[in-house]
Amino acid sequence: MNGFSQFFLDIERDFSKTFGSVWDQIWWIVLLVIAVMLFWHWWEEYLTFKFLSSINWKLLEIKVPKNVLQTPRSMEQIFAAAHAPYSYGLKFLERHWEGKREWPMVFEMVGIGGDIHFYLRVPAQHQNLMESAIYSQYPEAEITEIPASKDYVKQMPAVLPNKIFDLFGIEFYLQKPNPYPIRTYIMFEDPIEERRVDSIGILTELMSKLKNDEQIWIQIIIRPIDDSWTKEGKEIIDKIMGRDKKKEAGPPLFGVSMQEAILSPIEHPSLEVEKKKNDKDFKFVVLSPSEKEAAEGIEKKMAKLGFETMIRFLYIDRRDSFSRDNVMGIMGAFRQYSTQNLNLLRPNKKTMTGAVHGMFKKLRLNLRRRIIYERYTWKSLGTKKAILNIEELATIYHFPITNITSPQLNRTEAKKGSPPSTLPLVD
Repeated sequence: MNGFSQFFLDIERDFSKTFGSVWDQIWWIVLLVIAVMLFWHWWEEYLTFKFLSSINWKLLEIKVPKNVLQTPRSMEQIFAAAHAPYSYGLKFLERHWEGKREWPMVFEMVGIGGDIHFYLRVPAQHQNLMESAIYSQYPEAEITEIPASKDYVKQMPAVLPNKIFDLFGIEFYLQKPNPYPIRTYIMFEDPIEERRVDSIGILTELMSKLKNDEQIWIQIIIRPIDDSWTKEGKEIIDKIMGRDKKKEAGPPLFGVSMQEAILSPIEHPSLEVEKKKNDKDFKFVVLSPSEKEAAEGIEKKMAKLGFETMIRFLYIDRRDSFSRDNVMGIMGAFRQYSTQNLNLLRPNKKTMTGAVHGMFKKLRLNLRRRIIYERYTWKSLGTKKAILNIEELATIYHFPITNITSPQLNRTEAKKGSPPSTLPLVD
């Protein structure tokens, strides 16, 4: 027993000596690699921050008429227009040296003291594009450019929480891989108008009941992407369908194997062998209803334009009256887009300003609140993004249809028009 112990001690001693001598030679390489990785990460963060800071944002408030008959299908076309600025691939130096990024846009739904507002933040050079897209689908809508001095975000302190106001915030991401779709407005629709359900109705009702100092901010940041994300969706469908994607060996020379070629003068390939070959070519797969729905849902999602998406919301109120009742309501509103066999929007616990455990709980909680508030004000896409297509985005953000009667919803009272061409002019 002592001999074995000495044997292992010698091995351990030799290993430590060898490792130490190797480490003496390569330690600087390891540290250099770590330093380069850290520098690259912070360099990318700096370029992104620089790009967002350089954008000349325009804040547009959109008021829709009282009688909106258009379903969220119309909103799909507006999101499709938001994909138009896509550059179809930035070059390496453009992205990693010049700091160029795809142009983002921000759709916001805000409730302040019971008043409900729909906003669109857009880079100045794309303002005409988005206004035209909105008017093409909602001809009677009214779009107003809000001056920077009246921006609702700038009406609040630069740093929250503070001694007066507290906040709760959270970001959402997809629980399953991006190709799986969430529940969309098509599943809410009904041929009979009286039974039609508007998915945004829960949010408008919650916002219309806010007290004077209560605020709910919902932010949806989108950035157009190419169709490379559909590759993952095709792999998932192949897995569901039981397709073997491994590269199979090519066909044998002249369509026969070496053994068949040698025996061909005296023996013809049996019908049983040919039958086995044919069986390999044709495979009958029986899918369960949930598997079939998942495959069809992924196919439909991949057929439409996609965006990198960040969804976050903030609930702000005075400290002496802060209540999380409305937070639960917002969480419930986002749960309605969930399906067990497809996908759902899940709260990112790393950004949640609650349920913090361990040491320095209060300090970490305040830090999270400040970070999510700054991310909202800077329009940051964050680190854990979801990929949603135009149908899914139109489900989450669209203008309420006629059967939504929230009293505090800002709508246009009258249609604006230009004077008739026959109107006489007086010098």
